[in-house]
Amino acid sequence: MDAQDFRALVDLAWEEDVGRGDVTSDSLFGAQDSGEGWVTSRVSGILCGMGVVPLVISKLKERVEYKSLLVDGSILSPNLKILHLTGSLRGILKIERILLNFLQYLSAIATNTNNVVQKYPHLTILDTRKTLPGYRKLAKYAVYVGGGSNHRLDLSDMVMLKDNHLQKLESLKEAVQNLRKANPQKKIELEIDSLDQLDPALEANPDILLLDNFGKREWEFAIPKIQKEHPEIRIECSGGLTPDLLEDLSKYNGIGVSMGYLTHSVSFLDLSMEIA
Repeated sequence: MDAQDFRALVDLAWEEDVGRGDVTSDSLFGAQDSGEGWVTSRVSGILCGMGVVPLVISKLKERVEYKSLLVDGSILSPNLKILHLTGSLRGILKIERILLNFLQYLSAIATNTNNVVQKYPHLTILDTRKTLPGYRKLAKYAVYVGGGSNHRLDLSDMVMLKDNHLQKLESLKEAVQNLRKANPQKKIELEIDSLDQLDPALEANPDILLLDNFGKREWEFAIPKIQKEHPEIRIECSGGLTPDLLEDLSKYNGIGVSMGYLTHSVSFLDLSMEIA
């Protein structure tokens, strides 16, 4: 991650929270008032988002210094100190919520991902593009920090034939061939949502075959067939998958599982800032 990947988000967060000033802190405390604050974890989890801290602090007119006590990927436990802030008291108070919003959200994604990865080590846990606007890179970075793998970042990253593309195609094989000629350096992924499409999809010979909204019965037929007849094709599964639904897939080593659940269904990890 680079600061340019989230600068616009930090600018937006600053403008919506501090853009018109902090009437409470500015009225109570003067430029000479100093203090210190500690960002602390109240629960167990995986830390993510520390790279955002210096950019948020740089938005302040007041002088605030920080010391990171942990790094992204650190294992959190209750009452563990994460970050120490010193300097202008009103400056520290102004950035409290902005810092916590980033750290709590990204740490939640990393923790969510890590829980799934630890439970199903034989599956490749992948994210999706189901992310909040503007948060794509940060959310996918948090998945990576949590031990997951990143699927395509955007529409340019990979050739991917989805159900709405297939509605207008007469031949999967011809479509895949044409796409391979037009994009020789790109992987081609083909999504199917029924067993009726399996044989035409295998004949098309994509690099990756995505089984979308399949259930246990369909998996038990399709996955062994693909692995036996086309071992060169990588298999991915998707479609509303949550951790409790992965038990049936976990017996197939090396299967990729795309989970919007990693990023769109998280609750903020419980972190706090306390002023000393």
